[in-house]
Amino acid sequence: MDGFEFNKIAASVLIAGIAVMLVSNVADILYQPNKEFKRGYQVQVHEDIQTGPSKQKPEVLDIATLMSNADASRGKADIKRCAICHTFNAGGKNKVGPNLWGIVGAKRAHKDDFSYSKALAIKGGAWNAEELLKFVHGPRKYLPGTKMAFAGYKKPQDAADVVAFLETLK
Repeated sequence: MDGFEFNKIAASVLIAGIAVMLVSNVADILYQPNKEFKRGYQVQVHEDIQTGPSKQKPEVLDIATLMSNADASRGKADIKRCAICHTFNAGGKNKVGPNLWGIVGAKRAHKDDFSYSKALAIKGGAWNAEELLKFVHGPRKYLPGTKMAFAGYKKPQDAADVVAFLETLK
């Protein structure tokens, strides 16, 4: 092997090394391997930590005023949220929640073909408009331990409209 052949081989190795170094530097610039990224989603949670008794007054519903202004036709429109889990026809099947036909005046946890939460079964009594309004407005506030996943109607008048519609189901 003469000197010229050796120079060609050395130049090829040198050029290959430079090419690898350039590609590596370009890849580092593009992908920034030394930069720290935060992985996944971050959820900002703001907790209000109160010391001592709560300074917020519990919401007091004026049942008589709400029910006197209640409109069953508006309640029928609002009941669509409930239709995901409940049926409203006579003899209707239970879904995730029980059929609500004739619920006003009926005993709590009265259907034998539905598994109610322990909290509702223990509560006992009958559903009247006032109790239904409180339950529909805030199920977990009214009855801690309920299986009902619905958060409730934020506007008390919407809850009253739904109860007015439920009163028509007889």
